[in-house]
Amino acid sequence: MIELKNILGEYQEYLRYVRKMSDNTILAYTKDTEQLLEFIDDQGLSLKTISHRELENFLKQLVKGNSGRKTVMSTSSLSRKISSLRSFFSYLTLTGFRNDNPWLKVRHPRIHRRLPDFLTQEEVLNMIEASRRNGKNPREHVIISLLYYCGLRVSELCNLMIHDVSFSPAFLRVRMGKGKKDRIVPINSRVIPTLRNYMESQLDENQPYLFPGRGGRIHSSTVFRIVKKAALYAGIKKNVHPHILRHSFATHLLQRGANVRVVQELLGHSNLSTTSTYLHIADHEKYDAINKLMKED
Repeated sequence: MIELKNILGEYQEYLRYVRKMSDNTILAYTKDTEQLLEFIDDQGLSLKTISHRELENFLKQLVKGNSGRKTVMSTSSLSRKISSLRSFFSYLTLTGFRNDNPWLKVRHPRIHRRLPDFLTQEEVLNMIEASRRNGKNPREHVIISLLYYCGLRVSELCNLMIHDVSFSPAFLRVRMGKGKKDRIVPINSRVIPTLRNYMESQLDENQPYLFPGRGGRIHSSTVFRIVKKAALYAGIKKNVHPHILRHSFATHLLQRGANVRVVQELLGHSNLSTTSTYLHIADHEKYDAINKLMKED
């Protein structure tokens, strides 16, 4: 096991400095690898000789929930784990620890994409107004506004620095993690006065982060609470979370005829197919509109 721990440590360095992955991705890959190494140890197998059949047995245990998991693993999670472990074995072949990558013989499960949840424009505006009226300070109003009007991920919002904000022209420089190109997102004119007022009245000149917190920057759990509170005050019964504002941003843009390529750039998606998921929502609305012609008054 000591040798395996050394291999895992070197693999983490490889992910960080060669693959230039983010800390969250490295953590996920590490957990996946540790889970497999535990299976290998429990079954008396060897990392050098484990076959694709034995790896498939490992996956079957995960699917059945027999590896200490309380819930059955979803298809998308299983597919992500296969990709993660395929990367680990590619590293093993690169270093000469193995001559082959048995994961290449393991097929990804077919994923049926679930359409992302989103809010109506009225619901979003109600949330933004609720955060303005009921927030402890302007920060909550700014956070809700930026999550929607700029389509930000929670991690991107938490990592915003003061110097990432420009008012002339008005845009945010959004940091997308190690090895990835930052993107520029225009700031909606509705947000500019609120954001400017917040920055001038609430921020300390010595604080580099746009949303400071105890660890230097605001924690993602705080953002979740702010969003939940705004939804509660707005009277929204749906399961509202920060990412649903990002879904709503993309959906509303496409519903209003925005080019899918432009939306892809605004969201920071590397793959157009990820953005195209939101097109299906717009298509559903078109079918619903047509079907209303068939309903009796």
